[in-house]
Amino acid sequence: MKKSDFEYILSLLRQYAGWDLSNDKYFIIDKKLYNFICEKGYASVEELIGELKLGQKALLWQVVEALTFSDTYFYRDYQVFKGFESYLLPQLREINRSSKRLRIWSLGCSSGQETYSIAMAIKHNLKGISDWKIDIIGTDISNYAITKAQKGVYSQFDVQMGLNMRQILENFHQENGQWVINNDIASMVEFRRYNLLDELTHSECYNVIFCRYVLQYFAPDVQQKLIAKIYSRQVEGGFLYLGMSDKVEGLEQFYEPVGGMSCLFQAKQGIEIPNLEIEKVTPSAETLTKDEDDMPSFVRPKNLAYRAPDETTDILNELKRRE
Repeated sequence: MKKSDFEYILSLLRQYAGWDLSNDKYFIIDKKLYNFICEKGYASVEELIGELKLGQKALLWQVVEALTFSDTYFYRDYQVFKGFESYLLPQLREINRSSKRLRIWSLGCSSGQETYSIAMAIKHNLKGISDWKIDIIGTDISNYAITKAQKGVYSQFDVQMGLNMRQILENFHQENGQWVINNDIASMVEFRRYNLLDELTHSECYNVIFCRYVLQYFAPDVQQKLIAKIYSRQVEGGFLYLGMSDKVEGLEQFYEPVGGMSCLFQAKQGIEIPNLEIEKVTPSAETLTKDEDDMPSFVRPKNLAYRAPDETTDILNELKRRE
């Protein structure tokens, strides 16, 4: 892939998803792009980019979805969920005793494992709430991920990532060799497609928001806008979970850390919410640089099928090293 082609792809991701990705994500993006080209039958990356520059929105979104970072699994970061179960859920039960309502937003939910994990934690650790209204909303930029989440069907490999056998048998049943989420868990959960760059179309506020390993892909100035947007949808004194490696610009303006709890923050009270509009940068239809040097790639600009064996080995080794 030429450097100019790679930069054009990054510019599309900035415009449509808001991600500000650096060159160290090159091999991951390149491999995902290679898979997309093979699946759709394009002869080269140049052919794909030629069509992208025509501005076909359906194709643009297909590419954005294909390049989405969607790593997820059940009970990801086990200590976070243990803290949610043992520390936060008992508090929420007392705080919401009169309203008998609990609303949780799983933002960047991917294929649903985090959202269902939240529902499992509530079912098994928040006793005596059969008359409560529990709403757990999962949102993601990817239509493909949301569709998979709505089905609630997972492979043996999927369920073994984070769950023990007792949890699997208590929360799933088998159909045609797949594990299907049980109705008592599915009934607590709703999935919607939502892009963080878009306007908020719902007015609900949430007791807890999970936004883990999402904001790290955005530029610092965009992070500041997004954390304000998230704060605007918290109930007074609501709680926010971030990822263990997340560093978010402007977080301290709206939230304070909860002592002794991993990745948990509480919304400050009385903070004025600034303008939430996020400027979208439109890429030029022209290449972004005159540098036409080829970069090491799974995708051959001129001939998708050919690659010298030793060249393939070098790229695979580099990909493993970077991951």
